Amino acid sequence: MSADTKALNGHSDVVFGHVSTSDAPLIERVRLWRKLAGNIPGPMETWLVQRGLATLDLRLERMVNNAQQVAEFLVRHPAVAWVRYPGLPTDPSYPVAEQQMDHFGFMISFDLGSQQRADQFLRSTSLIFEATSFGGIHTMAERRARWGTDNVPEGMVRLSIGCEHIEDLLHAIERALP
Repeated sequence: MSADTKALNGHSDVVFGHVSTSDAPLIERVRLWRKLAGNIPGPMETWLVQRGLATLDLRLERMVNNAQQVAEFLVRHPAVAWVRYPGLPTDPSYPVAEQQMDHFGFMISFDLGSQQRADQFLRSTSLIFEATSFGGIHTMAERRARWGTDNVPEGMVRLSIGCEHIEDLLHAIERALP
């Protein structure tokens, strides 16, 4: 399953995703569910995603390069308890990611130790938008524990890194960190 709203589309104007697998029985179950639920994209939504494919390579290159630099910054910052990003050699998923991936993606999770510190970070950043749906070319963030549905630390922040100029992004993050 993949959320295609940010990477494939990239323009914050459609919510989109897809399922892909080489498991024939699984895809048949997905097809049956889709048939019964009637859940397929309309022509406009499909066109919007297709339009976004024209700039995918440019956007993705910028986002993953930015993400690597942001993760490396966060892992060295004293206010950050831990960072999860598969492009960091210290990340538990790094050995597998290094073998399987050409790029390590643009999603970063990090822990500021408390709900208060995470909320303060989200309120203080001048360049990062607080959002649950990560759909555009801008860096967006959320404190996932606020929903109470995931078993994650209260101080954990998810960042979906965007296409901003890296020095501006790092400066905004640094200023917002406690």
